[in-house]
Amino acid sequence: MRITKLEITNFQGLRHAALDVSAPVLLVAGHNGAGKSSLLDAISHAFTGKPGRVAQKQHIGQLITEGAKKGEARVEWLDDAGEVQACGVALPSGKGSPLADSPFLPFVLDASRFAALDAKDRRRVLFDLTGASASPAEVGKRLKAKGIDLALFEKVKPLLRSGFSAMVGQAKDYASEARGAWKAVTGENYGSEKANGWEPEAPPVIVSEEELESACAELQATAQDLDEAQQTLGSSKRAHADAQSRASRITALRETAALADRRRNKLATDEKAQDEWSEKVMAAEAAASGEPAHQPLTCPHCQGAVDLQAGQLVAHQPPAKVADPEAAKRLEEFRGYLASAQRAVANSQRDLKESEDAAAQAAALEAETAQAPSAEAIANGEQAINELRQARDRQQAKVQSLQEAFNAAAQRQDVIKQAAGFHAEVCAWGALADALSPTGIPAEILADAIGPVNELLQRLSGTAGWSPVQISADIDVTFGGRLYGLLSESERWRCDATLALTIATISGLRLALLDRLDVLDLPSRSQALTLLRAVTMDKEIDSVIVAGTLKEPMAKAPAWLQAVWIEAGHIAGHDHQKAA
Repeated sequence: MRITKLEITNFQGLRHAALDVSAPVLLVAGHNGAGKSSLLDAISHAFTGKPGRVAQKQHIGQLITEGAKKGEARVEWLDDAGEVQACGVALPSGKGSPLADSPFLPFVLDASRFAALDAKDRRRVLFDLTGASASPAEVGKRLKAKGIDLALFEKVKPLLRSGFSAMVGQAKDYASEARGAWKAVTGENYGSEKANGWEPEAPPVIVSEEELESACAELQATAQDLDEAQQTLGSSKRAHADAQSRASRITALRETAALADRRRNKLATDEKAQDEWSEKVMAAEAAASGEPAHQPLTCPHCQGAVDLQAGQLVAHQPPAKVADPEAAKRLEEFRGYLASAQRAVANSQRDLKESEDAAAQAAALEAETAQAPSAEAIANGEQAINELRQARDRQQAKVQSLQEAFNAAAQRQDVIKQAAGFHAEVCAWGALADALSPTGIPAEILADAIGPVNELLQRLSGTAGWSPVQISADIDVTFGGRLYGLLSESERWRCDATLALTIATISGLRLALLDRLDVLDLPSRSQALTLLRAVTMDKEIDSVIVAGTLKEPMAKAPAWLQAVWIEAGHIAGHDHQKAA
């Protein structure tokens, strides 16, 4: 950014300055109150659009030179492509065309601005200036390179906005929680050496998984035998009870079966009476009608007509066709006797069948009873079940004892595993806290940020012949190893000038405004001009405007330096002055 032209009117103590800037270094000199600082303020205001000496925009009119109604400041420069660019501001409106998107411009327009920042803001400026990053992605990348579990970083990453110290504090809290969990599991106070490989006292009896499984299998087999024996005994008892119930049933059936012969004889008698009454009814019917009582049957041997009488086939004798009134009178009586005889036959048949069925049922029940278990067999089964129960109880006690011993060993291994896990957490959180501590990743990132800056600061300090200006790991500005706050006014000026030139170089602005050169003694002024000549001749800086109180104008200036004299708010000699 090579400044080529300045046009300033009624700006604070500067009433008018129209100047073509023809050299990379412009020296603005004059007596106290001549308007030197006003010229620098006007340039800064034109570039940034922000007033330097009033806090609020409504007071911007106070920047107009006393007695005037309006003022302005305009700056022209050449960009990297050689094109003319311009910015400016009008007073009292404050409207203008400032240079946008230049976060480092305030630090080259006001050399003391960087050292006046607090450590946090200086750190931010350095990070932005050098491109060093403390973003979550950058921190995560560095943690991964150190072998830190990024899952832990995810838990504290939201605190990165509050700074590394907040993340370190949270990581230490997590480590403390893990130590507390270790103590809760082990019952002992945590110690890093103690926790490494810690194991509780071994149990007196060690039971293998195979031994426990064998005892469980033996118990299961005995329990199964007992279950089967109980089921068999239950079946035997039910069969024995059924046999006892069948005995009384068999007795009753045998009594009914014993009536079979008598009932058979009665059936024969009842059937004979039925046949007799049947013949009497037929005879009465025939006598009453004069018709044969019935149709004859055909003999299966001779094919002749036959009748059935008393169960025997006899030759058919047709009766005389003579009606018998007396027989007709007794027909209904005979029919009643026949019906009674028929009922008697049916009852006798039923009773006989009952006796025959009772005999068959009794025989079947007696066969079943013969197969039922005996009382002695049931007693033996009960004895076997008692023995199985005793064996099962012994095996249950053995399995319980083995299980307790096995569980104790398993629990011990689980405690060892949990303790090792919590110890690993303590170590992991501790490693993360160390990595995020000021001497860890922040120091690495800061070294990346301030390394190039310190190298350039040291080179520029050496060019001027001054004590080296450096930025410490704590972001403190030092001059010859002494803190900025302990420096004299002239030492601070040298620090500020070196810092401004460094920021102008690294940022690419290549512009610097330096006021109050007069705080330096003559040898130091010569050193400052030597430094400005070097950085502009090497094209590291395009333009430097330096102002200071001198006794008189310079008689002659070298080609790289343009010197102007301001007196009573005007550039002396010409309203529009060029370099000699």
